[in-house]
Amino acid sequence: MRVYVGVDGGGTNTDAAIISESGEILARLSGGPTNPHSVPLEQALSELQRVLEQLFNLKSDLSTNCEGICLGMSGVDTVQERQLIADAVNNYMKSRNRQGSESCPVWVVSEGEIALMASLGHTHGVLCISGTGSIVYGFTLEGERYRAGGWGHLLGDEGSGYRIGQRALQVVMQSYDGVLPPTRLTPLLLKKLNLPDISELKSLVYQTNWGKSETASIARLAIEAAESGDEAARALIIDEAAQLADTAKALIARHPEFASTQVVLSGSLFRYAALFRNTFIQKLSGYYGELEFVYREDAPTPSVGAALLARRCRSLNVSF
Repeated sequence: MRVYVGVDGGGTNTDAAIISESGEILARLSGGPTNPHSVPLEQALSELQRVLEQLFNLKSDLSTNCEGICLGMSGVDTVQERQLIADAVNNYMKSRNRQGSESCPVWVVSEGEIALMASLGHTHGVLCISGTGSIVYGFTLEGERYRAGGWGHLLGDEGSGYRIGQRALQVVMQSYDGVLPPTRLTPLLLKKLNLPDISELKSLVYQTNWGKSETASIARLAIEAAESGDEAARALIIDEAAQLADTAKALIARHPEFASTQVVLSGSLFRYAALFRNTFIQKLSGYYGELEFVYREDAPTPSVGAALLARRCRSLNVSF
């Protein structure tokens, strides 16, 4: 049975899947981060090999029938970076099965392309991602690639879980100081972090084990507070959604094809925060009235989208 492998490599975790020729999901596995800009390159490559090894070990005969592997790697932009990842996977497959790249080709693409493939069944259109970080991709019918945002928590990430979580923490402290009125965020934060008093928040968030993912997790509290009508939480979610819409607007302006294309909304903020999602759509629709917004809760995972892309690349005999 011919099979195809897809990998969604991220800065927090990595998801991998194997599908059959008909698209049936045969195996899935999750692992640690493989974004070489989030962890050292050696660690990223080692984790990528470990994920593939464990994935193939779920069904031992699949690696010898693998017709192609597609990896959508966040943080991997340049041709050199893509080639480095492809070489590492090719070497792994050779060592495992003594297969050359001709029998199991490897493609390295962006996280945007595999997410579009999962949601739309093709790789052209605009993709807006809002998870721990945020980024906007655009891909034309001719294969041109564009991106806006995604510069990390120090340089950007507007409309991301990290940004909303950070601003929620700041709102709580401004409320504590009397700059802002009482907010529903305060009791929610005390309960989540098991703090007796909000003044102890400082010693917690400046510890070395408090990182980006911990800050981003606070976004859920902002969503909950906003849904209960808390004005401060609503204001920051609306503002961050509007900022991400401005980023998308800037990307769409860079190619005429994007003004009437499909816009896929992906990531936890779009999934869990209707206020965020609706604000984003309303703001961007005000700039471009012919966009078609696509939000699918039942969409296949990006790793399955990557496997589907591997199947398509193999059938079209697409080179790296």
